[in-house]
Amino acid sequence: MFNIIIILVYVFHESESAKILGVFPTPSISHQVVFRPVMLELAKSGHEVTVITTDPAYPKGQAPENITEIDLHDISYEHWKILTERDHGKDPVEFIRFVNDFILELFVKQLKSSEIQKFLRDNRKFDLLFIESCIRPAFVFSYIYNAPVIEFSSFSGVISSYEAIGAAAHPLIYPNAMHRRIYNLTLWEKITELYTHYTSANIFDKHEEAENKILKSILGSDMPDLHDLRQKVRMMFLNVHPIWDFNRPVPPNVLYLGGLHQKPQLKLPEDLNSYLDSSKHGVIYMSFGTNVKPSIFPPEKLKIFANVFSKLPYDILLKWDEDEFPRLSKNVKISKWLPQSDLLSHPKVKLFITQGGLQSTDEAITAGVPLVGIPILGDQWLNVEQYVKFNIGKCILFETLTEEQLLDAINTVINDAR
Repeated sequence: MFNIIIILVYVFHESESAKILGVFPTPSISHQVVFRPVMLELAKSGHEVTVITTDPAYPKGQAPENITEIDLHDISYEHWKILTERDHGKDPVEFIRFVNDFILELFVKQLKSSEIQKFLRDNRKFDLLFIESCIRPAFVFSYIYNAPVIEFSSFSGVISSYEAIGAAAHPLIYPNAMHRRIYNLTLWEKITELYTHYTSANIFDKHEEAENKILKSILGSDMPDLHDLRQKVRMMFLNVHPIWDFNRPVPPNVLYLGGLHQKPQLKLPEDLNSYLDSSKHGVIYMSFGTNVKPSIFPPEKLKIFANVFSKLPYDILLKWDEDEFPRLSKNVKISKWLPQSDLLSHPKVKLFITQGGLQSTDEAITAGVPLVGIPILGDQWLNVEQYVKFNIGKCILFETLTEEQLLDAINTVINDAR
């Protein structure tokens, strides 16, 4: 909450009410829970807040009088399935190419939706815009409403974000969130990382032409290019600790607000607490987050997990998106949802096997639980790279995962006294 108070001091120097629009198009609750507390706190301070979101904070018709939520849940999550059911691990350049097209298609669907079209016809005025950093087409709202912009990322900076605002950027020293490796590289690995960086940046820059063309066909030819609209960005908020962003030199209009989504610890449900308390040797918790469906993993990978779990003396608590897990051993308990942050704080939890999402990483660090990271999407590779750097966990690549690797990583991390 202290961070949010600082935000309010920076944004508003007077006590008068402002009209604020938040544009958060990504259909992922792990993104939305970062933006939500800032928007709600601004509303509590008396400002008139409108939020374009895929995950409204309130049931329809139950929001406070000064909060308006434009709900894009259904149309957005239907499109999001394409991303969550795709293999992204093998080629980072191809992933950037795919994501550029995917984000543009998603945003165009949202922009053409009846909800947004009705909202635009109201011709509202806004004093300030918050725009989600990783959705470049969303910066058209700075043209529509001609208001200053705070660029807001639910993790660290994406491609071109740092350069655009004047922060330090270097592919091997101060990388963006989409990098995969930066530490202890051989000469050839450095060359590979540099090639990936500059190729991805080139693809990202060139894709802006397609974005401009499509958006101008919807909003009119007078719309400035997205590159020019980025000049309306006055500040950038990053939901990451400066240490996790390599102690990057940044100008004073870049604010680090790591851990925005975290809340005070709550009491666990009685059945879950009893399960944890009764574990003789401790519990390993495994979850691949909200954007990955582990049930669609190749059968040979699922077999690896099943075989390793059956060999362990620990109980295994597994967040699983289906009713059954193949070859389930007696020490494995599955659930479609678990109160992760509160669960990790239980003293019987010995290890967290995770995909390496930033929110999951924050919660594990707060709880002091060591990690085994198996990155799948986006910024997860770089997060897991830092597990090893800071001696808080191990990294395993999903594509080359073996029983021996997984078993060794689990035993090494659990038995490491550091």
